[in-house]
Amino acid sequence: TATPPGDLSVGAAARVIARTGVNIRREPTTAAARAGMFPAGALLVVQNGPVYADGYIWWQVDDQFGKAGWVAGGDGVDLWLSGEIGEPRPVNRPVRLGDTVTVSVSPGKSLTVRYEPGERGFVARRVLPGVLLTITEGPVPLDGLRWWRVLRADGLSGWAAEGDEQERWLTPLE
Repeated sequence: TATPPGDLSVGAAARVIARTGVNIRREPTTAAARAGMFPAGALLVVQNGPVYADGYIWWQVDDQFGKAGWVAGGDGVDLWLSGEIGEPRPVNRPVRLGDTVTVSVSPGKSLTVRYEPGERGFVARRVLPGVLLTITEGPVPLDGLRWWRVLRADGLSGWAAEGDEQERWLTPLE
């Protein structure tokens, strides 16, 4: 019988460490219907487990944004879910209200923060890549972009677009 990873426990945070992500199932078995997937790096909360079935160690998890189910946390040899969540890191998903984001414009460019949403809003400030912001309001769809009210640690507040079809300018951290 496989032993569970010692760093996972019910009620605690966990991070997906499988490079290709993990499948979400409705029950802790490979025979259960697939209900989606969590990408590599996703931050989750453990709700139940472990359950040993089909050669895997299953944990019921929730991303706190409406996606939940059972995932295989490992097979007794390799681990795909870890309680060692580390520092917040960029994740590949759309921005959500309440997120902490990093400015992810291309090197040499800056993020334009405006007093109002939209490309016609007066410029409040330009922010360099790597700066952390908190999403406090939005989104407002305008000019073909999704605009979010952002707040910088020093109190700067304004509206910034999430990105365009070619580039992401705000990347969530988890």
